[in-house]
Amino acid sequence: ERELRMTTGRDDFDFRSKWAVSVDEIMRHLNELPPTVIHFSGHGHASTGIYLQGEQHRPPPPRRDVGAITDAGIYLQDEHRQQQHVSARALTQMISSAAPSARVVVLNACFSDVVADELRSVVDCVVGMRGAIGDDAARSFAVGFYRALGYRRSVGNAVAQAVAALAAKQLPDEHLPVCRTRDGVSADQVILPNLDSHRS
Repeated sequence: ERELRMTTGRDDFDFRSKWAVSVDEIMRHLNELPPTVIHFSGHGHASTGIYLQGEQHRPPPPRRDVGAITDAGIYLQDEHRQQQHVSARALTQMISSAAPSARVVVLNACFSDVVADELRSVVDCVVGMRGAIGDDAARSFAVGFYRALGYRRSVGNAVAQAVAALAAKQLPDEHLPVCRTRDGVSADQVILPNLDSHRS
């Protein structure tokens, strides 16, 4: 958010954060906000899932790789603030039905590439990670990615710039980010519209 505020396109982004959400809360937010970009930040595991955890729980490990699930998806919270697994298929249905305006989803968590591959059936561009990404690298990736979008670069170029920043900072995870696209879509040609053109 801070990086976006420093770009020339800062007025074209309305950045909203929601923490430790349940299925009902995320559906409410997707309907209420009609997002163009949806960003999940959390923890994943080699069993191909993503685990999202609120700050009130135990501190996260130095890498974004905790929790085990049997099929790809994310963890939200249930009504009792316990972990609730949401499969990649269910997440795809949620986004497709409640946020058809979404053009980009960022899964900034370990082993999220499998989820990204599923989501690309309903979203133009989905960024995932091919392995375990460290917290510093995940934060650096997000900063570089949103800075490039704020300067009106394509989604493909934003991923490339974020990866370049990881390489320049000598972070070992530069090979992990991957951008999956809907069939027939090139991430290098997806440039998010400004708010004025989106309203018309």
